[in-house]
Amino acid sequence: MLTHAAAGLPLPEDVGMHPAHYAVDVEACEPDGSGFTFLRLGPYTQTWLASRDADRLNTELEGQAATVVSGFVVTAKCVPFDFDDRENYSDPYRTDVTALLAAAIAGVSE
Repeated sequence: MLTHAAAGLPLPEDVGMHPAHYAVDVEACEPDGSGFTFLRLGPYTQTWLASRDADRLNTELEGQAATVVSGFVVTAKCVPFDFDDRENYSDPYRTDVTALLAAAIAGVSE
């Protein structure tokens, strides 16, 4: 692909691999390791963008992690984007990810 770009040629559509995409999962985990994912953001095309949003969400959760879902530890982490499950992701672009987190917390708390 790099040789195509260097030569000014269009990039091939299929190189036999999934594109590298990243995601952020907000998970609630019990002390025994069981738990669930209640917010999925993605796809991100660059890992630093996913990492930035995970850090923002973890900062937001820091003060309220114990009360978000009683008995669970809630954290955001960077993960590979799951193309087979793409309908369960929220698009993080042009959206305030902390607002998406607040809505997800409200949905879990109900």
